Amino acid sequence: MTRQTMLEAARKLPRSPIYGIGVCRSGGNYVDFEIGWDDLERDTAWAFAELSAAGVNRDDHVLITTPNHENPWLSPVLRALRRIGATYTPAETYSWDSTRFVSVLSRLPITVVIGLAEETLQAIAAQESDLPDMFRNVRLIWARPEAHAELEASGVPSLLIALLGPALGLARPDAPHDLRVNAEEWVVTDSAGELVVSATSARRSHIADVRTGVNGRVVGTGDGVVRVQL
Repeated sequence: MTRQTMLEAARKLPRSPIYGIGVCRSGGNYVDFEIGWDDLERDTAWAFAELSAAGVNRDDHVLITTPNHENPWLSPVLRALRRIGATYTPAETYSWDSTRFVSVLSRLPITVVIGLAEETLQAIAAQESDLPDMFRNVRLIWARPEAHAELEASGVPSLLIALLGPALGLARPDAPHDLRVNAEEWVVTDSAGELVVSATSARRSHIADVRTGVNGRVVGTGDGVVRVQL
């Protein structure tokens, strides 16, 4: 039995009617949202297009940091990396896993980092004073808002990545501070300086007016994306 035959056998088994259920905070409450298999496929296709446009390719080795509960947002990114053919190594976003992050970064030919969090970066900075030298071989870094600001202040270029309620935002190298959100899947507005997200009719779960708790503003739409600045 090979991996291929195992996958073929697994495809013949009945599967659940949905891929999964995500949970995000909205104000003082939590919002559950179902993710259909079609949703997952479109999210993966979008992540593939965004990563490819940013220059991620099959020769890259990616270090991606994400906890399991972020699967609704970052599983499409992982699937996109497989589709691209890139190698990836996972780590957690917590400070206690920063040693593994540093070990992987120093021992493997990492060229792309995705999902770098403030907690990880602060733990790293406590051990490594020269961040530019540490990331010298990394061509692309997608960092979460606080980590993105810290990297920029340290002279390390990075691209913004953020979870916006049920939606994912990714920046591109030509506009590293501007988040791009898939407008085919999500409607993003700003109210009193807070980003608010609703699902389009394409999504299985028709959630509306989810207050993300993220301060920002919509700066443009077009080409199938909503552009957001934090």
